[in-house]
Amino acid sequence: MAKAAKAFFFVISLFFLLKGIESGYEDNTRKKLFVFGDSYADTGNLGRVLGRNARSWFEPYGMTFPKKPTGRYSDGRVLSDYVASFMQSKSPIPYKIRRYGPTLLPYGMNFAVSGSGIFDTGNFQSNLSTQIDHLQSQIDDGVYSNASIRSSTALVVVSGNDYGHFGEQDPNSWLHIHEFIRKLFAQFKVDLLRLQEIGVPKVMVTNLHPIECTPMQTRPSNYTLCSQNISRIAYEHNHAMNKLVLDLRRSNNSNTDFLILNLNKAFLSILHQVRGSTKMKYPLLPCCESSSEKTQCGSLDDKGQKLYSVCQQPEDHFYWDSLHPTQAGWAAAFEYLKPTIKRFLG
Repeated sequence: MAKAAKAFFFVISLFFLLKGIESGYEDNTRKKLFVFGDSYADTGNLGRVLGRNARSWFEPYGMTFPKKPTGRYSDGRVLSDYVASFMQSKSPIPYKIRRYGPTLLPYGMNFAVSGSGIFDTGNFQSNLSTQIDHLQSQIDDGVYSNASIRSSTALVVVSGNDYGHFGEQDPNSWLHIHEFIRKLFAQFKVDLLRLQEIGVPKVMVTNLHPIECTPMQTRPSNYTLCSQNISRIAYEHNHAMNKLVLDLRRSNNSNTDFLILNLNKAFLSILHQVRGSTKMKYPLLPCCESSSEKTQCGSLDDKGQKLYSVCQQPEDHFYWDSLHPTQAGWAAAFEYLKPTIKRFLG
């Protein structure tokens, strides 16, 4: 009888353990990564239902990893993948498919959506505030406990979509850029303070990469010269970022700490072939090049013919398409960032 009782309780315990995994009950022993932002961090939240407008779900994206498109704007891994790997964790599951991968919930969740910004960018993607709302909803629904949040890390990636949208909406955007940046960072502060209020103890925020060196800007010079006119935006954005994080640290009465991930210097060290940085054979030439300025990597004509060409060795290129790094580019940039992240995460 005792043996039967033990067997019964063993089966019941195993049932609830497996049921917990199926239902997405969390493993509090794992440090979770919560990701917010845009295409530099998105691993599958951009809806495939958008068709070819969501190019990241079609060839040649994902050709290096995992050998098929997965919604990443690269030939392989992106920044969030490398941060997760550094934390000895699997990449957090995209929010959009959270119900289909409950076993990945203990690693955190990725809320980043390609094309999004701090403000609405006109693409119907969730802006940063809405992405943080999604995290709060997961906490409210019991997917993540307050205890697990207190041992988590947030990665916030902002790559400039707000400025692109602002330029499209305001023909005199250059005259109003200072006021726009002021408003943008006022909202950014609200968003970061919300992560603090939620209880995330470590928040890493990227500054703006050298947008003047993206293939979209260097194409007129045959991918040889960065556009100095555009560099002003990155400079002013990053100046405001430094001030914001400094202010948050000085006025911080909670257990949350903030860190700027200096993507700008990480990228420039590689693009300018700075001594000690990873050497790339083609620092400015994209691997996947569109046939014209009006088409993009992954574009097809009405007959289904490719309107782009793809290089043979993506690992020789820092940039994958007109805006995004290759997997090799991200790996090289992360090598620059790794010592800072190691000190921050302890």
